[in-house]
Amino acid sequence: MEVGGLSVAVKVDRIDGPTSWTVEQDDHILYLYEAGSYHWLETWLDDRRTSLGDPLPGEIWLAPAGQRYHGTAKGAAVRYIEVIIPPTRLTVTPGTRPLAGHYDPALAGEVRALAAGDTAAAERLLASLAATLGGMAARREAPAVTQRINDLMAYIQTQLELSLTVEDMAAQAGMSVNSLIVHFARATGYTPAQYMLRQRLRRACWFLMNRPLSVAEIAFATGFSSHAHLCAIFRRKLGMSPGEWRRRHVSATLEPPWED
Repeated sequence: MEVGGLSVAVKVDRIDGPTSWTVEQDDHILYLYEAGSYHWLETWLDDRRTSLGDPLPGEIWLAPAGQRYHGTAKGAAVRYIEVIIPPTRLTVTPGTRPLAGHYDPALAGEVRALAAGDTAAAERLLASLAATLGGMAARREAPAVTQRINDLMAYIQTQLELSLTVEDMAAQAGMSVNSLIVHFARATGYTPAQYMLRQRLRRACWFLMNRPLSVAEIAFATGFSSHAHLCAIFRRKLGMSPGEWRRRHVSATLEPPWED
């Protein structure tokens, strides 16, 4: 449907096994992940890996016009909101860091309001997106550096439950610690340590939604030093306890029969 000059739709995709897709078009496409049983989502924008891991309700991805957006997923079903935005309504400056797996409850709220038919939400959403993207300007890296960051992101994902230092990550990437921190932050908006913590937290959230494990068991499985450490990170980053996250989001999985 058209709302405030933007095209918006709530969609459910059903997947029997691993699948991939590519999007290249003249409009921007924004995706708000709402619910599903994906245990893996990996996205690319042109030659840059932009996200990988366990998507969470409320996370946002943007496929800018004129760029190649590629995704790979594992899971059974997913529900998401898709918003098609003409480039005349939103400028994405070349070199802007990809918006992928972006968690912003206020921005997600505007997308949901738009999907509910709130015409005024269109301008609020566009203003919020412009402000968010305005703070993500970055210069493109050399292809060799981009490849090293791509590979390191994949490596980190295999090490979340282990103790991995920034020195370990620098050695894996073949860079000095200082060089890695600079280039990784340009590519992702996070230092390597911040990124690893974020990925651990995403995995912990997925376990809370999808597995009947105790918080202590999840802390151990996702690389946190203790139950208390995981709880402290939850409160600092998400403003709630792991138990509250579970109560709020356990219904965000989709099991058959699915409904559009």
